[in-house]
Amino acid sequence: MTDSQRALGPLLIGLTGGIGAGKSTVASLFRSRGAAVVDADAIAREVVEPGEPALLALTEEFGDGILTEAGELDRAALATAAFASADRTAALNAIMHPAIGDRTHARMAELADHGVVVHDVPLLVENGMTARYHLSVLVDVSEDIRLERLTTSRGLDREDALRRIRAQAADEQRRRACDAILDNSTTEQQLEARFSTLWEERIEPFRRHRAAGTPAQPSELAAGETSSEAQEAAGARLVARIERAASAAGMTCTATHEPGPQGVEIALSVVDGDTASRVRSVLADVGFAPVAEDAAPHAATERYAHTDPGRPAFVSVS
Repeated sequence: MTDSQRALGPLLIGLTGGIGAGKSTVASLFRSRGAAVVDADAIAREVVEPGEPALLALTEEFGDGILTEAGELDRAALATAAFASADRTAALNAIMHPAIGDRTHARMAELADHGVVVHDVPLLVENGMTARYHLSVLVDVSEDIRLERLTTSRGLDREDALRRIRAQAADEQRRRACDAILDNSTTEQQLEARFSTLWEERIEPFRRHRAAGTPAQPSELAAGETSSEAQEAAGARLVARIERAASAAGMTCTATHEPGPQGVEIALSVVDGDTASRVRSVLADVGFAPVAEDAAPHAATERYAHTDPGRPAFVSVS
């Protein structure tokens, strides 16, 4: 890992998809390329293993009836107790969310020297987490196909499978929230080919350009990404990432976005007292690199271009 990569940290990717979409398969493909994968479901199981503080807190809140004779968590019993009312569910979340968050943060810190770190999160969109990542990748499969997979491969009852599917975000909601879509409705070989294209033409160049601090040469957008709705959604995702990174750095700013002839145009205004170096650092972290002065249209503003070749975008700072 180069010094610039180490300073910025890994390229963070959020991986999501509806139940039965095949996220585990895609997570394995990421591992095959050397990416580290943090599995949200695995962490949720880890923090309630015997001896863990979260399991002790759960038994204090819900009683020993949520334990098996062996002292392990009885998930069905916990569900019965925790989903009996909104108050009980809130009590469950108050224990589980911090425990999962702390463990996830620790795991991410352990992987800081990796070039790419993937966070596999089933409810990434539902929990509004997309601004945490440089890219959010959706494993996309229609409800009909997922239903068939759940009732055949996993042996779920049809009504139970439908209930689980419809408790999650709708397909269109996920597509609007995510930056890249991997179609997994056909064969595993075709999925591998699509993944290879995504990795080689977007993820690896994004990682490389972000680390080097150089704007990427934009690739041609897919037909579905050129609509005004898609451009609006992309701009909102980028602004959310910038504002989140700025807030974490203690920087006060406002950002707006609109479609431009070359890509999404973001106008970033910072309050007096924020140094140019801090603005540059925040934008570098998100994935924007300075544009050469002779390429900037206005001398009074600093201009940055995206290091993600899959989403041409520019930031003008005033």
